[in-house]
Amino acid sequence: MEDPFLKDYIIDDIIKEIEKEGFSIEKVFVDDFIENFQEKYKRLPKKIEITPIVKSYIKVLGEKTPENKFNHIESQNSALNEEIKPVIDNFLKKRNLIHNITQRNFFKFSNEILTVSKTEGRRTCPICGNDDSFFKIHETIDKTFIISHYPKIYGKRYSCDNCGCVWRES
Repeated sequence: MEDPFLKDYIIDDIIKEIEKEGFSIEKVFVDDFIENFQEKYKRLPKKIEITPIVKSYIKVLGEKTPENKFNHIESQNSALNEEIKPVIDNFLKKRNLIHNITQRNFFKFSNEILTVSKTEGRRTCPICGNDDSFFKIHETIDKTFIISHYPKIYGKRYSCDNCGCVWRES
């Protein structure tokens, strides 16, 4: 069993070396690295192994100069914005569609019920695509849709809590 004080000393030494280069790293990441190192090699890293560890962290964190570090962070933010932008646009498009449907009461209070083809797998709302939780889609008996007169078998009607759409499956 290795000495926990020696482990903390090695972690602090790695963090200090990284901060000398102008970067910062959380202690948790270095601690996880040391834990994995211990599991693999059954020992703590030696003093001569700290420099390659620091260099690999710096390589992962970006360029060696602090000025380029900020450029690296900005490029990461722009890459993140490029990934998030389509998700946000899709969300806004769905939200606007739901807002239009609920404001104009297309399906909420009309006498006609939307009829869609029967789906395989999890049931989703045909308007907003709500499938986050099956508790938001309610199934009720539709006594206006008779499948068989003897014995009396009624159809089912589904409603979405998210957008208020009411539909039946054929």
